[in-house]
Amino acid sequence: MAQNSSKKEYSRKTAYYAGAGLAIGAGLGMAFGQMRFENLALGSAIGIGAAVGLVLGAAIDAHERR
Repeated sequence: MAQNSSKKEYSRKTAYYAGAGLAIGAGLGMAFGQMRFENLALGSAIGIGAAVGLVLGAAIDAHERR
């Protein structure tokens, strides 16, 4: 970890996987909706994909912080 000389605090670079999981999950939900229902804008498939991606991303964030 790098030490900030003016504040004497440790700083670190963090990655936020929840946002990436949300975007990837929504994309996968759109693809699933297109393949399964032949409708790209089907709200339930996008919503389910986004929710699953958000939950997985948040779980990875929590695991990385420990």
